Amino acid sequence: MSEPAPELLPCLARLAANLRALRAESNWTSSALADQAHVSRRMLQLLEMGKVNVSLGTVDKLARALGVTTGSLLGKRPAARQASATSIEQVLASNLQSARKERQMTQEALAQRSGISRPVIAHIERQARNPSLQTLARLAAALDLSVEGLLSK
Repeated sequence: MSEPAPELLPCLARLAANLRALRAESNWTSSALADQAHVSRRMLQLLEMGKVNVSLGTVDKLARALGVTTGSLLGKRPAARQASATSIEQVLASNLQSARKERQMTQEALAQRSGISRPVIAHIERQARNPSLQTLARLAAALDLSVEGLLSK
């Protein structure tokens, strides 16, 4: 397994710490949380060690199982999920488009600045792609945002 990219390390560290804390707070074993979130126990263990890049979909499954918002699971303080919460794909698409437009950037300009291809950015904005945390970290850095900010309403 390769080492996570440097821009991803702070995000993985917060995710790992939050997963461990919330699981302990709920008195859940790693197997119980993995079952509840429909992810493998090994994947959860690697996440709790901050050693694996995963998709946004996987983080969302864990956040739902823990009853917190997806963006906050990657931040300093996990926040309770509201029953009528907007899908994480919609939040990401909206925030990505808004941040890009506020900075007067085209998809092409964001692609050049982030190193993420323009078609991938277009797919994310159309909610047609499940990006990895590494992709989100690169986009967030290019927009001078945190990953949590990119994923929070």
